[in-house]
Amino acid sequence: MPESSSPGLTGVRVLDFGHRIAGPLAALLLAEAGADVVHVDSPEAARAPGPADAYLNRSKRRITLDLKTAAGRATALDLAGRADVVIENFRPGVMDRLGLGAGVLRAADERLVYCSLPGFAPDDANAPLAAWEGILHAAVAGYRPLSQHWDPTGRARATVADREAPLFTPITTASNFGALMGAVSVVMALIARRRSGRGQTVRVPLAEAFCEAYSTMLGMRVYENGLMGDAHMLRDLTYRCADGGMIDLSPYAKFVVPLLAAAGVAEDWQAAGLIDIAERSFAPERRDEIMTSFAELVRGRSAAWWDRVATEAEVPVSRVRTPAEWMACPQATESGAAIALQDPAAGRILLPGRGFDLAGAIPPPRPRDLPGRDGGVLAPGPGGWLSPRSAPEPGGASGPPLEGVRAIDISQAVAGPTTARLLADFGAEVVKVGSTVPAVTDGIVGHLHRGKRTILLDGRSEAGERLTTDLVRSADVLVTNFTPKSQERYGIGHRRLQAVNRRLVHCSISAYGSAGPWAGRRGYENQCNAATGMSWRYGARFGWTLYQPTPINDAGTGVLGAFAVAVALYSRGDDGDGVRVGASLAQASTLHQGVHLAIEAQQATGPDTVRSEHGTSALDRLYRAEDGWFFLAARPDQSAALLSALSLPDGGGEQGPPDPAGPTALLLAGRFATGTARHWTDLLAGAGIAAHPVATIDEAVGYLDGRGLVYFEPGPGGRAVARPGIGARWLSETPPRAGADPGPIGSQAVEILAELGLSAAETAELAEADVVSLPGRLPKLTRLT
Repeated sequence: MPESSSPGLTGVRVLDFGHRIAGPLAALLLAEAGADVVHVDSPEAARAPGPADAYLNRSKRRITLDLKTAAGRATALDLAGRADVVIENFRPGVMDRLGLGAGVLRAADERLVYCSLPGFAPDDANAPLAAWEGILHAAVAGYRPLSQHWDPTGRARATVADREAPLFTPITTASNFGALMGAVSVVMALIARRRSGRGQTVRVPLAEAFCEAYSTMLGMRVYENGLMGDAHMLRDLTYRCADGGMIDLSPYAKFVVPLLAAAGVAEDWQAAGLIDIAERSFAPERRDEIMTSFAELVRGRSAAWWDRVATEAEVPVSRVRTPAEWMACPQATESGAAIALQDPAAGRILLPGRGFDLAGAIPPPRPRDLPGRDGGVLAPGPGGWLSPRSAPEPGGASGPPLEGVRAIDISQAVAGPTTARLLADFGAEVVKVGSTVPAVTDGIVGHLHRGKRTILLDGRSEAGERLTTDLVRSADVLVTNFTPKSQERYGIGHRRLQAVNRRLVHCSISAYGSAGPWAGRRGYENQCNAATGMSWRYGARFGWTLYQPTPINDAGTGVLGAFAVAVALYSRGDDGDGVRVGASLAQASTLHQGVHLAIEAQQATGPDTVRSEHGTSALDRLYRAEDGWFFLAARPDQSAALLSALSLPDGGGEQGPPDPAGPTALLLAGRFATGTARHWTDLLAGAGIAAHPVATIDEAVGYLDGRGLVYFEPGPGGRAVARPGIGARWLSETPPRAGADPGPIGSQAVEILAELGLSAAETAELAEADVVSLPGRLPKLTRLT
């Protein structure tokens, strides 16, 4: 690809027809990576943009067009003809009927990247449905019973009316992952265009993008009792403190023992035979006694005390915060996870930050323009879209977007490996470097390292550090997820490696961000969800914290990391310098709550105030039928039609959106209990009202398997393990592909070392010194250490 001297996506023009969440969020990611994004408002949206507009449409210019008129469509066609990217998230067929579909626009300009983010694909049986968030979640098991949630603490302690009923989550997971995967795919298509001179159609249905949110959860399902192996010193993850607050911790002995030492009780516990301080281990046969004693210990101090002591001891613990507490926390603002903007309507407000880190001269996020300002879009001078756009790239052969890109993956757990795995899915050659004592789980490793070659080496040894340096010297990308201190200890600090390889794009995945007082703080998905208000948002009303049904934070962070890498590779071109990029669990958790946080920043009562365990209103919630549950998503203006279709009287005169547990909800619940879920969803479909049965996870996997989004591997006891794949139809010209299973981690060590110029004798010598592990001498994988 030709050299690019502009940072990020500078010079890329994006026309954003998006509405609600997915389209505008995908365009926002591109805008805050440097693209010139013009958001198209409908007259209706321009009159009442809503509080989420301050977040979703900042950093963009905007124009109001009535696409129902010939003049509005003509202007839209003119702008699309001057764009590099068009984004829309309407139902299939809507843009075609307006004369603005992919076929028309790409026929006029083969360089155009046309990104469509429908709820369901055009050939999906669900395509006619209005794909509201609740409908999407119902279709792909985004709502599941508390008893099937993946965190044991929440299952044991949350108090809900029916533990076997699907539990509503306010997080817009389907829209978020549709936006994330859409944005990644757009940048990959721009990279491919650099080589071929041609754009392509990107179509990422939100229901299919949800597959990425499953992350490791599908692999975990086949293991009895979750992942509670012998390394788990504690079975609970969340504990109540003296002040009524809570802390969330990682329950492994290697973390809990140092925490006990920091609390000043470790020696007493060792004397009692409960733990071994030097080995950081515990007496498994006394686990129940340990758990009881630990809970009593935590109750003796405040949550803030434990948070501070754990931070000083460098162990992953976090105080459970509310979303508002997180947004006001210095770490949120100093790391960029939250930013203060002077909104033209709301004044100074705190909003979610950029979501990813990208070095270079990228302008910071800026406040939105209010609808009605065209921002100079139609001006004839510099900056207007009527001026000529960038020169076309030369035509050439097509291939995977990242063909020829070499990436080194020195990361562990989930988020970092997910970033590197996505690079492999889009065509990069990825080498996974693991420790000779791998801390991996046989239940989750499957899809994280597909398409990679792997090697195990001792990075702390002098010889191992030299090998790591040699691998990085020839790479385009390095993915790490260690703290800055650990990176320096392993010889993979950014400054050192930049001197080794100036073209290196170094992606650093972290818990809380690369800046701020917590930059070196350790944390996993559950601690970062606790710190940022995610677990409070889901579970506080039920008396405890709850994790989401799937590990969306790990997965989302991995996608954000891949997005940042793709932007850096696009910017770097053939002969540019590399940069440091990254993403953090705290940024991803903040993004997942983005719409809620934006509303809560401007209103005293946000969307969480009125919701129940079933939904947000009587018209947008889960209902039980005779044979199961379904989700109803009726617009407020469909209330009369809904009651008429059900032969019901007026719902009781509720003002505004009817309460999810109020008179209208009770009236509907009584009616829906008299028929099957399919009967009601079919009846409502005839009245033009969206509803969908709540799928079980097995039904959702079957649905996604039919869409080509999952694949299966043999698991324990001969059971098939479903793995989340990637949509081979999402990019029309250069589709991503799920790579092959690499086999046992470390299997390709010999060939990787040979490529570095090592002879067979030198490789054998390194193996004898335990610097590398060779096939036949690979260490046995542990459950989770």
